[in-house]
Amino acid sequence: MESGSTARLLGALLIAGLGCGAAGAQDAPAPAPAAVVAPVPALTPEQAAFRDALLAETAGFDAAERTAIEGFYAERAYAPFWAETANLDGLLAALETAEGQALPYQRYEATGVRALFQPGATAAPAARELAATRAYLRYAGDVNSGALRPSRIDPEIAIAPTRLAPALLLGKLDGASVAEVLAGLAPRAPDYAALIAEKARLEAASAAGTWGPTVPTGPTLHEGETGPRIAELRARLARMGYETAMTETPGDFFDAGLVEEVKAFQRDHGLNADGAVGQHTLAEINASPRDRLEQVVVNLERARWLNRDFGPRYILVNIPDYRATVYQGGGPVWTSKVVVGEAKKTRTTEFSEVMSYIVVNPSWNVPSSIAKRDYLPKLRHNPSALSHTNMQLLTPAGTVIDPRLVDWNALGDSFPFRIRQSPSDGNALGKVKFMFPNDHAIYLHDTPHRELFARDARAFSNGCIRVQDPDGLARLLLAGQVDDPAAAFDGWVAAKAEKTVTLRNPIPVNIVYRTVFLDDAGVIRYRDDVYGRDAEVFSALEAAGVSLPLAEG
Repeated sequence: MESGSTARLLGALLIAGLGCGAAGAQDAPAPAPAAVVAPVPALTPEQAAFRDALLAETAGFDAAERTAIEGFYAERAYAPFWAETANLDGLLAALETAEGQALPYQRYEATGVRALFQPGATAAPAARELAATRAYLRYAGDVNSGALRPSRIDPEIAIAPTRLAPALLLGKLDGASVAEVLAGLAPRAPDYAALIAEKARLEAASAAGTWGPTVPTGPTLHEGETGPRIAELRARLARMGYETAMTETPGDFFDAGLVEEVKAFQRDHGLNADGAVGQHTLAEINASPRDRLEQVVVNLERARWLNRDFGPRYILVNIPDYRATVYQGGGPVWTSKVVVGEAKKTRTTEFSEVMSYIVVNPSWNVPSSIAKRDYLPKLRHNPSALSHTNMQLLTPAGTVIDPRLVDWNALGDSFPFRIRQSPSDGNALGKVKFMFPNDHAIYLHDTPHRELFARDARAFSNGCIRVQDPDGLARLLLAGQVDDPAAAFDGWVAAKAEKTVTLRNPIPVNIVYRTVFLDDAGVIRYRDDVYGRDAEVFSALEAAGVSLPLAEG
């Protein structure tokens, strides 16, 4: 009783302003009113039953998916979402586009979802809703970032697609059109829509057999020659869409018009546009619509893996195109031929990182794998071999030693040394290397072997990327950092001393593998699958449920 009386007395004193601190209380602002918490309305029996059924159905789900689904319906007071016609229609319409985008249609169980919502269907509301919600989540995730996990296909595809969490995907439906949400999740880059259109074109050509018979193999065909193979070449190119204005010359004569058709085909497929039809060009011409269709399907998946904003300024290296390009302000500002990793032993990895510095007049620290593979046999044959290339042999601690004092034949397959090549005109890295630290020991660099840039196919390096125009890239990267980028860079090179330059504006580098792409002029281009990765990805897509027409007409 006394404690209750004391509490009431203290309350009265506080109300009267006579409690602790009362002397200054008259100048203090009045306390804010307590927040009013609206009572949570009780669930109706139907809502409670829906909730209980939903909890039971999701018991075995992945934790993130289960939490997201339960939260989505809890916020809606367990009211059905897909029972609203517009929502269901938007979902089903999007699912019907899956095959056109080379996505695994059966994975989304569109037929089953549609049946669950038909008049007379006896499925419980929670079961119907859950089936539609899971279809939405699967399709939304796949169309946004791909149906496959790239690193599971090949560890050299070190791409990490940005995968949206189930809660975020469901949150996008709040007050929005389902159709608009799903359309917005697909890649918006122009090449995605172009690849979808190309897929439809190739499917039609495959079904109808409109490309006709292939051109027989034989000697290289040149301008001015005559023969039945030339007539077949002209006919096949025309059926593929390469047709110039009609000429008065016979169809079996290799005239100037046919030369231009061949050159156009060669440019579209990354071949030397010389107008002659040799073995490589003929193989590309004789590729079937089905072959090309598989390429397009694979590159649609790649586009989904890279469905993100690359930013206002970035470097793109496309391995099969043997080309690097800097994009700035929405367009290309620099481009160069490149040499990439050799196809059998030292393939270049696909990944993204940020270039943060360059090294002018770099030393080359020979990777241990290259030292063991390439230099150990040379040193066994001639212990003075390194002296001809301005190289030094070092201990692991960095002490220079004379290779003539080493018993190379006693080492077996081990190589307990380091090899370093000092800056020089013959240095393997040339005058500059461009560094974006990564786990793959890959970077861009100059090269003294300029002759390789004249080749159509340029997969010759040990994995790093050799650049034909390193000077142009260096000057571009230094713009805004020094008053005269060209003079500064040329001066550093002329000094012959190794110099590291930190970039004031680091730039993202994206090393990709696109064998079908929309070029900067808006033209679909095809490239050879130099590393065989198309076949790997297509096999994985088939295993995931992506299907193509079974046969050609």
